[in-house]
Amino acid sequence: MGLDRAGFLALGARGGATVAMGAITAGLLVDNAGAATRAAGATSGPLTDLDLAIARLAVAAEILAVEFYTEAVAAKQFTGRADKALKRALFNEQEHLTALSGLLTGAGQTPATADDFTITFPDGTFASRGSIAKFGLAFETASVSAYLGGVDGFSQSGLQTTAARIAANESEHWSFFSDLTSNRPIGNSFPDLIDLETASDLLDAYLS
Repeated sequence: MGLDRAGFLALGARGGATVAMGAITAGLLVDNAGAATRAAGATSGPLTDLDLAIARLAVAAEILAVEFYTEAVAAKQFTGRADKALKRALFNEQEHLTALSGLLTGAGQTPATADDFTITFPDGTFASRGSIAKFGLAFETASVSAYLGGVDGFSQSGLQTTAARIAANESEHWSFFSDLTSNRPIGNSFPDLIDLETASDLLDAYLS
């Protein structure tokens, strides 16, 4: 499944980008107590082409994230609190994927699944704690920036709020890896934003 810009901006084969919705939610998130709660803000009216493009790209990124954390846990390079942190991050990414896939389903689209991609990580990514942390830091840096770009790009406040909430969670993942790699758990005051095309280009290296 290609990740070129034209493909993301194209109308979906099922439903189209301007399907009208009385009220759809941005999906389900799970709070710290583990109870399912609705993501903040419902959307009303049609989603734009750009809304759907961002959501499709986010689904692809979350598929990659789930695979990364699954393999990182399976590599058994971490123990104790660090291992628990990886497993929690995997849980977070699974929740993000469910929420974003639900958004597309509610808009009459068919969200991508892991079966639609071939996922390829650089050689040695899971060979050591250091290599896992290095990739994780780079990936989560891009994730935070991309979701902040989503806040800027989404047309409706409910979608913007959901993107901001996911960005906040991804920044926690970033902090974990930054602490491991450079003993610097707190980053920039104003993280960069990544636009749709740049985010798509970054994913191209791992998804085909």
